[in-house]
Amino acid sequence: MGKPNGFMEFTRRVVPYRDPAERLGDYREIYTEPKERSLRRQAARCMDCGVPFCQSDDGCPIDNLIPEWNDLVYQGRW
Repeated sequence: MGKPNGFMEFTRRVVPYRDPAERLGDYREIYTEPKERSLRRQAARCMDCGVPFCQSDDGCPIDNLIPEWNDLVYQGRW
């Protein structure tokens, strides 16, 4: 799953919001679109920790779907 030490190697990054003035003119996502490199680094942070919180009904605590999805992103297979 991901990179075993990825959570230590890469710092957590939160996707920033788009500028409010820009968002007033459309119904698009409120977040900026992250670059693929950033997505893959964040996916590398996911580890096979055995803590089932990320697979609960509330989803992953870092707003991703499931560890398997993070692994696919890390591998560039999404």
